[in-house]
Amino acid sequence: MDAIVKEFNRLEKNGSFDKYIEDVDQLIALLQRARNTIDAAPQSRREQLAILKSGCTEWTHKIAESQKEIYGALSKYAKALDKKFKVDIEAAYNPNAFSKPADKLLDRAVAMHLIREGQFQVADRLIQEANLDIPGTLEQEFMDMYRILESLKQKDLRPAIEWAASKRDKLAQSGSNLEFNLHSLQFVHLFTYPNGTGTRLALEYARENFAVFGDRYLADISKLMCAFLFQSNLQASPYASTFLSPSAWDDVAHSFTKEFCSLLGLSPDSPLYLAALAGAIALPTLLKMGSIMREKQTEWSSENELPVEIPLPPSFQFHAIFVCPVSKEQTTDENPPMMMPCGHIVAKDSLARMSKGNPNQRFKCPYCPNESIPNQAIRVYF
Repeated sequence: MDAIVKEFNRLEKNGSFDKYIEDVDQLIALLQRARNTIDAAPQSRREQLAILKSGCTEWTHKIAESQKEIYGALSKYAKALDKKFKVDIEAAYNPNAFSKPADKLLDRAVAMHLIREGQFQVADRLIQEANLDIPGTLEQEFMDMYRILESLKQKDLRPAIEWAASKRDKLAQSGSNLEFNLHSLQFVHLFTYPNGTGTRLALEYARENFAVFGDRYLADISKLMCAFLFQSNLQASPYASTFLSPSAWDDVAHSFTKEFCSLLGLSPDSPLYLAALAGAIALPTLLKMGSIMREKQTEWSSENELPVEIPLPPSFQFHAIFVCPVSKEQTTDENPPMMMPCGHIVAKDSLARMSKGNPNQRFKCPYCPNESIPNQAIRVYF
């Protein structure tokens, strides 16, 4: 990696466009001066054109020299990367993956990603040119989300608290703690004002806002109130982690984003980002597998299924996975997990095979002595 670092440092040093931009500005100034002179004295046109010819040749040469340094450093850096990472990524590329009509799905994923990232103008142009059916109300929702997040960056919780109060019933249905967490952070923010001026404000805020949360969050409210006993030495108190947490604002912003997207029926992270990141994690394994297959002159024949298992981080596991103990296959919506009266679970296809396709045929459970019939089995939702 030393060679890559060396070339990167060289690129960082020589890859600046400042000199190039300066040369272009001076060339523009030369052209502007010639134009003004000709406008003021048309008879000097021939003379000015001669000066321009000489000047443009000189500045064009300077600009080319400036570009040489930039592109020379960039070329050496690219060669260092190619030398270190000799990988043909195109070997894992499937040109038919997003052929029509799947290309619309990709366009929609990109547009949704742009909206979620706050790139609204670019998203609008893509939606228009790709003729995508994405409601404008969704974009407005994310505009509101970014407005509230910007307020959180400025340590202003009022817009977020107002939003949470307007969605109180929906947040309660999902078991969310967001509204109370926002009020708690506002209490902590007031409490930690410098020179001890915030304790009175924090107490008044608690009296006005915590009563509605008493039934559900009494223990948390009591903890916040007990902090008044340690206000002179909060750092050494049992409440230091609550009142002096450096990540409190980032945590509440993340929680707000998660709940906001959840109420819209969306995941907290962009699916396009997660798919690209999962692909980057899986790429080395897939490239190695492709190399082995080429050496053995074999091909993977199962469509829409990877030839090897790709271990992904726990944050990428969004749904519980059940593997049928009989067929050793993962269950799907078409082949869901079914629980027999004895409590054991198998896939629906395995149930059909054990009963020989007869919904009234009795069969023995493969894991206990009990017998049952397919009609007695019920679908399980994890």
